[in-house]
Order: sequence, then structure tokens, then C-alpha cells
Amino acid sequence: MYDASKQLEAFYQNHVRLSAQLRNDLGSYRDLNLARLTAGLKALGDKKKVVYKTYVDSKNQGSYAVHTLNQCEHTDYDIDVAVIFESGDIPAKASDARIRVRDALLEKCSNFTKEPEARKNAVTVWYADGYHIDFAVYRRRTDWLGNHVIEHAGGDDWTARDPMAYTNWFNKQVDTKSPPTMLEAVLGTQVAVEKGQLRRIVRFVKAFARSRSGWALPGGIIITTLVCEVYKSNATRDDIALVDTLKALLARLQATTDVQNPVDSTTWFTSSDRRKLEVERLRDVLADKVPNLDILRKPQCSPSQAYQAWNTIFHHSYWTGARNAMVQSAAANGLTIECALARSKEGKIYQKHASNSPALPKGVHLRFTANPIGVSLPYTVRWTVLNEGDEAREVGQLTHNSLLEPTNPYWTSTAFKGRHTMVCEIVKDGQTVRKAEHVVRIGPGRRYI
Repeated sequence: MYDASKQLEAFYQNHVRLSAQLRNDLGSYRDLNLARLTAGLKALGDKKKVVYKTYVDSKNQGSYAVHTLNQCEHTDYDIDVAVIFESGDIPAKASDARIRVRDALLEKCSNFTKEPEARKNAVTVWYADGYHIDFAVYRRRTDWLGNHVIEHAGGDDWTARDPMAYTNWFNKQVDTKSPPTMLEAVLGTQVAVEKGQLRRIVRFVKAFARSRSGWALPGGIIITTLVCEVYKSNATRDDIALVDTLKALLARLQATTDVQNPVDSTTWFTSSDRRKLEVERLRDVLADKVPNLDILRKPQCSPSQAYQAWNTIFHHSYWTGARNAMVQSAAANGLTIECALARSKEGKIYQKHASNSPALPKGVHLRFTANPIGVSLPYTVRWTVLNEGDEAREVGQLTHNSLLEPTNPYWTSTAFKGRHTMVCEIVKDGQTVRKAEHVVRIGPGRRYI
């Protein structure tokens, strides 16, 4: 197979793997917000003239914990942390426990793109700095035999769950499946790759899944589970391991798109229609892109053909040498677009939004206003929404437009994952005399490992 292992390693180090500095920064954000939770619980208790005790332990979860968190364009990073309370220090009802954590965060947190939300499995806080934190709420109690039991506040009920189970499972997968395996050691196989190949392959497949902003594919926990299941190790080259794993993943999903939780055989990650659809989409994009890698195994494969093949997977300028096009300055066109964020339609504005900023969560309301230069009244403003991606396509909302008077702002909200464009045109005497665009990036509804 054409040897692009050095180029793949450079791509991994410079464009996939999270830098040590950024990892430390995200850890600082985590610590800051844990301190805010403690302070918020005290402040909330003081308001109600009761004592609200804070958590007794916390655990890193998700991609941060298992070291598969990738670099992300426009700093859209997620941090997952479990906060464990003594059972007597948190409401008995799971949903009430999440609400208390949410209310405590509201007391001390600021700079939101969206207020903290008590969702089914966690309390989520989205920050304007381009990251969000999921606080998974747990309680610790002692059963009648004197054993410690840890339970997760998911949905309406508390469910016994070890917050470290998946992390420990994945780390064992990396240790036992990556070269050198026990068999390779017995056979004396020469191992040329760095330790932890499986972890790198997981990162690469996650990078593929996030390579197109409009794709609505499974989150990290499903991708990680699938890659661990089908992983094809190679003791000498990561690029061979990646090609073989992608082909094995496609074959696996063509057989079935069901994905079982590896640490709880009674549950399936694909039990919901939404998750099942995401895995089906992953199967379909693999079927479309993976055959492009066949050229790598042909003797006549040239460097340009090899890099183009890898570009069909990662869709990144590294493989083409091209620079990303810069968003054209709207002011140069004699038209500026102002975008502002609100928590409800026609509600109070809490933040301005610059074009091409870090991804916003779903459910944020946007107010657009047009400011043309050198155009006298009367004129009208045409707003055209250009959505992209699987979610918008499946509900027939790829584009729509409205014609408004100059004094009327255009209101919409974030609804579909992807890189979406608002086109503004100033129309005078039936002709477009000014035109500009504003890009809004929208993240997934929920992201896992």
C-alpha cells in the first residue's frame, strides 16, 4: 500500500490530536466550573435559608478522560464530568437533583450562549468562549449489606452505574489490542508504531466523522465502541491500520447498525430512532468515501493520488495544500449584517455574534439586522437562509427566504447541525444593490465521547 504514514503522522500531530496546552486549558475550565458549582450551591442554599452541600467526588468522563478529544475548528470543545453527591445531600428524585445543580450553576456562572439546561442525562452549560460542560449527576449511598452503590440521575430514575466503567473498559481495549499484543510478543514481531495505536485510530475515525460540518453522525461513544470492535492493528504502519479498520467498520455496519453498550449488555446505544439514524448515516458516508482508498493499494499510485484519497476521508486543506477561503468582508460591499443572540424570539439581547464564530448550541434565537451604506429609502431587505447537512435536508429546510421592510429585523433560531449561511440583499427598484453573508455554525444536540 502507498506509504503515507509520515504524512498521516504529521496530520495527526498538527490537526487531530489535542495539544497538551489546550488539554490543560480545558482542565482549568473544568476546575473553574466545579468551583462555581460549589459556590452556587452555597449561594442557592443561603437564598432559601438551608444548607446545600456540594459533591463529595468528581470524575472525568468522555473523550477528555480517555484521551480521544480532538482538535476542533472554532474551539467547539466539550468537557464531561461526573459529580457525585452523598445520597442525603441531593434530592431524592433524579430530575430534581439535576434541577438543583442547574440552579446552582445559574447562581455563579455567566458568559453563556445558552442558559444551563437540566437535560435527561446531564446538566449542560454552553459558554461563549467556545466550549460546553456536561455535569452528569450521581449519588452515593450504602445498601443494607453495607456496600457502596453509585447511581446516575438519568431521566426520572436513579440507575446504578459506575462513572468510570467505560473509561476503564476503553483503556483496557487500548492496552490489550494495540501493538505489541501478547501474540506479537510471543512471535517476536517487530513493532515500529508508537504505543496506543487503537487510541490514534479512534481519533482518526472521529476526525472523519466531523470532517463535514453538515454531517449528523454518531457521537464519540458510539464511534469509539465500533472502532474497538472492528479495529485492525498493524505493527508497522498506522495508515494501513486505519484503512483496514475503515473497511472493517463499513462491512460491520452493512451487516447491522445496532450498537450495544460494552459495559452494560442490557442497553443499546442505538435504542432510539435518532441514534439509529445517525449510525445509518455513518454507514452511508463510509460506503461513499472508503472506496476512494482503493487506489492506495495499486502499484501505480502516485503521491498526488494518495493525498487526494486521504482528502476524501478528512476533507482538510492539509492534504491539498490549499488555504481555507476567508469570509468576504461585508463592509467592503457597502452592507454590514448585525447578528445578536437572545433566549427567546424578540427577547432581550445578551450577546453579539460574529460571522463564523464558534458553534452555537441548538435552541438559541438569532436577530439579524441589515445596515446598508449609501442606499436611500425606499428599499426592502431580502433574507435567505441557506442551511446545510443531514438534519436540515431530512425535514426539507435547506433554504427559505423572506422580504422585510428595513425597520424589521429578521428572527430565526439555531435548529440544524452544520455551517449555515444567512444571505442579506438590499433590494431597490426590483434590483439587488447590496449583498452580504453571515455564517452561523451550529453544533450537535448532544455530543458523547
